[in-house]
Amino acid sequence: MNLFTPVIPEDRLHPVFRMLMQSENAPERALLGAWSDGMPDRDGKFVKEFQSTFESSLWELYLHACLKELGHSLDFSHVSPDFVVTEPIPFVLEATISAPALGQPSGFGVGPPELPDDLNEFNRDAIVRICNSFDAKVRRYRDYYCTLPHVNGRPYVIAIAPFDRPAAHLAANRPIVGALYGMYFDEEATMAEGRNVVIRHPIDGIPKKPGVEVPVGLFANADYKEVSAVVYGPLATWGKLRALADAPDKAMTFTTLHPNPDGLMPLMRREIKANYVEHLVDGLYVLHNPYAAQPLSVLAFQHPRIAQYVPYGPHAVREIAPDDFLLMRMIWSVTTRPSEG
Repeated sequence: MNLFTPVIPEDRLHPVFRMLMQSENAPERALLGAWSDGMPDRDGKFVKEFQSTFESSLWELYLHACLKELGHSLDFSHVSPDFVVTEPIPFVLEATISAPALGQPSGFGVGPPELPDDLNEFNRDAIVRICNSFDAKVRRYRDYYCTLPHVNGRPYVIAIAPFDRPAAHLAANRPIVGALYGMYFDEEATMAEGRNVVIRHPIDGIPKKPGVEVPVGLFANADYKEVSAVVYGPLATWGKLRALADAPDKAMTFTTLHPNPDGLMPLMRREIKANYVEHLVDGLYVLHNPYAAQPLSVLAFQHPRIAQYVPYGPHAVREIAPDDFLLMRMIWSVTTRPSEG
């Protein structure tokens, strides 16, 4: 695919695509070209959507790169779902993003991310957006995908990336764990406690508006047994391109957060671009459904840098993740502009 020759009017180009086309971002374009290698534009709309809406297409390109990294063989002879994996472990994967609510700001923000005033409200809103995206892909499976011979009988995986607001990545895995397993991390209560104690509690719904509650705990029973697992990528953003692009001379500083075995506060690391190392799949989660009719083998996404929520015992899951798993990434960059006059 030729991703970078504009095929739509200039006034419809996405702000990130415009930024991507700047001369200094040639390394990021080269990386995206590598991610797209071998991925056809099956419906003739992918390049247009990449240039106009960007986020959902970026997510698909990233997933394609990850599947290749994991050694999967892909069959693109079918129009849908997005990815049909044939070997070594057959499954199908449908990609989606959690988008902003109508009238709310887009996922693309300018400047450094702002911390929300109420972290609980921030997380609750994110859970609602995830549930909406999940539900749409479940309905698509029930109405259509399950009738396709290349889908029926194979594990069905939904891949979700959060682009529902600026700095959506700040919520890390808290919204997806709440949405799928009904376990809520109460950040405001945890901080108010002032001790080294995480306050979590089960939930079965999130208020969306007065009188309307969105059910959660989607993997807490067999209601969504069609879905084998969810792949969740909160860090598959423009920052991932910045982190992996071959541009050691760029004036950037990467601040990352990692689990702390000795306390609640995560470990912080800071490196300049020339010294920073990040893997393609760093920050990626795979969350399995204990009630899946077609369970997805843990081996399908087994990688030392990926976190997985794996079923064990009677209808329970446990997290398996690297000790230094990438929880969050923040980038500070310096742009030099020519002087005037």
